[in-house]
Amino acid sequence: MKIIGLFILLTLISCNSRKKELRQLVDEWTNKEILFPEGMETRVSGRDTACPELFASPYKILNYIDTSGCTECRLKLQEWEMLRQEAESLHLPVTFIFVAWVKNYDELETIQHMLHSNLPFLYDREGKMQQLNHFPDNPAFQTFLLDSDNRVQAIGNPLENDRLWELYRQIITRP
Repeated sequence: MKIIGLFILLTLISCNSRKKELRQLVDEWTNKEILFPEGMETRVSGRDTACPELFASPYKILNYIDTSGCTECRLKLQEWEMLRQEAESLHLPVTFIFVAWVKNYDELETIQHMLHSNLPFLYDREGKMQQLNHFPDNPAFQTFLLDSDNRVQAIGNPLENDRLWELYRQIITRP
């Protein structure tokens, strides 16, 4: 019985500690300006592409992909395409921007071709985006909703949490 009580106590402490860490992370990043280095290539399906509308939208969802882990696993391009289609069907004033700092850009382009993805990617071949912004190490917190001034309005991957996607939508549609 004492073991069960100890387990419950440790679980509660760990949950409260996790919530506190998340609150600190959100507080740290809310309204922080994301800086974009000059000279990154803009590519769609591996082709150089001019996309002036990327930064013209009132809101942007920025997804940063770095060299850690499995690139294909982290991308989830089909799910992002579906989210973008939903945003377009709701006429949300938001663009999707992917910044990639990966070891193998050919692999990234192959994945895009295989999945017929038309999502725009900025290639950060020198890792300057991370140097400028110091993104969290946890990939779950390398996705941001930015306003027109590139200030963080929300943090977290909306693919991983429907409530987070709802929060993104609420922020985008508020007057």
